[in-house]
Amino acid sequence: PAKGHMAREVDALGGQMAVTTDYAMTHIRRVGTGKGPAVQTVRAHVCKDLYPTFMQSVLAKQENLEIVETAVDRVLIEANRVAGVVLEDGSIVRARAVVLTTGTFLNGLCHEGKIQTVAARHGDRAMVGLSKFLADLGVRLRRFKTGTTPRVRLSSLNLNGLTVMGSEPEAGALSFMHSAPFPQKDLLDCWQTWTNAHTHDVIRENLTESAMYSGQIQGIGPRYCPSIEDKIVRFADKDTHPIFLEVETWDGESVYVQGVSTSLPAAVQLELLRTVPGMAGVEMIRPGYAVEYDMADPLQLDQHLMSKLLPGLFLAGQLNGTSGYEEAAGQGIVAGINAARFAREDEPVDFPRDRSFIGVMVDDLVTKGVDDPYRMLTARAEHRLILRHDNADARLTALGREVGLVKDDRWAIFESKQSEIASGLAALQNHAALPVDSDLLVGLGTNPIDQKVSYFDLMKRPEVSLKKIEELAKAKGVELNLPVDGPVRDQIELAGLYDGYIQRQERLAHQHRRLDGMKIPVTFDFYGLLGLSYESREKMGRVKPTTIGQASRIPGVRPADIALLIGHLKAQPREPVNS
Repeated sequence: PAKGHMAREVDALGGQMAVTTDYAMTHIRRVGTGKGPAVQTVRAHVCKDLYPTFMQSVLAKQENLEIVETAVDRVLIEANRVAGVVLEDGSIVRARAVVLTTGTFLNGLCHEGKIQTVAARHGDRAMVGLSKFLADLGVRLRRFKTGTTPRVRLSSLNLNGLTVMGSEPEAGALSFMHSAPFPQKDLLDCWQTWTNAHTHDVIRENLTESAMYSGQIQGIGPRYCPSIEDKIVRFADKDTHPIFLEVETWDGESVYVQGVSTSLPAAVQLELLRTVPGMAGVEMIRPGYAVEYDMADPLQLDQHLMSKLLPGLFLAGQLNGTSGYEEAAGQGIVAGINAARFAREDEPVDFPRDRSFIGVMVDDLVTKGVDDPYRMLTARAEHRLILRHDNADARLTALGREVGLVKDDRWAIFESKQSEIASGLAALQNHAALPVDSDLLVGLGTNPIDQKVSYFDLMKRPEVSLKKIEELAKAKGVELNLPVDGPVRDQIELAGLYDGYIQRQERLAHQHRRLDGMKIPVTFDFYGLLGLSYESREKMGRVKPTTIGQASRIPGVRPADIALLIGHLKAQPREPVNS
């Protein structure tokens, strides 16, 4: 679910991802509906042909943007700061700031069984020069691994008897700019099937042929999206694993076999697929494969994703050890905003943990580092109830406006929505139930009252929905004028139902904000602070936290050491302020 949250946050900041998704959408569903609102979001599929075509058209129309399709050999450095990039033909593009978003392209190596291909992904060549540049700069490089699944022919599947997962158009649009998506054709279904004992036997019998298990791959793979080989070995007690069949384009035959990421030989992939219900006669369009690539230790980045080794150099995406497009998009907009501000000599923009899932991810990367490809999970956010899918615009659109990403049309939609929410909440606060209304309350399934209670406060009772409040108001002849449905109504209801919990999380967030507001000088010598434990000195000296809050989140740093650090900083004389 956190992926849907981050896609909405990128949109709230003025990004293009969700807008394009609404036009290229082929399938959408709400996820997390069996749980509370903090983890509910939407999951969308897009047409693999239309999405990049639409995105390219948007880029082509973007003012002040020149696209050069070529390879970068290295970053140009002058006076110990970024001065531009050197292209593979030797020409130079000058720049005050550079953002590297190399995905799996750095020293990319694809594996399909014992077959190795130097490539970043199917059909794309790997890049070598930038890895050497980063290593020479002092960046700690490691090898990570990701993978993809086989693509199979739709007409070769027997979908009868499989679980149909239909689209849910009522889930709404992904972008805050739209009230509904604009798919070019009817939304598509996808189907669920399962592996079985026969499937697992085929995989076990051929484990030595897998690049992952033959020792051929040295890179570390994702913990939360493992290959099918990994699933069978690590979860040997499981008799089945789910597979989702997802059509990649409206008019094409290609089906993405979600859940079967693999580096087994093509012949073995086909054999195991044909053991799965609905796939007995399947034809494979393209086998799955694994990709090894170089990644850079994110502990060498600051909170704005700028390298601590070279001013003006920003890193984002899989290069920083993450896995997934949404994680990459979230980092891309953080690095892009701050690279632009660095080039203009403006103050950088912070993304605190209590304001966005993007902020949680960035803080995790630069404070805790990564041991395997990082995937954003809702459980990583300690302030989940105030970081909901539905309120990403309330949290971030004003920031997007401030930095120049939110244009007038988006801002007008945002202001109108916030005005409607404020008006609805005011109506609930300004009208109240009285003790004489107790019979009405009992009739609505809740307890009587012995004093005046606002409609808003009544909604804190789990059994009192917004609909019941409207019934109460109607019985009293009060007109609340609330929306019949839609996101405005949803936010009004959530604000009432969870008010006490939200206030509690806001207080906790405020405490954390205080610690993040206590700055640590960039030149602070953690090794020289007597009394710190050796482990805390070593870890803080490596991460070089810039705030007390960040220092407190470094794994292994003790609370007593944080108290000592706070005491030491408070005891330091303040710099004089010019009057």
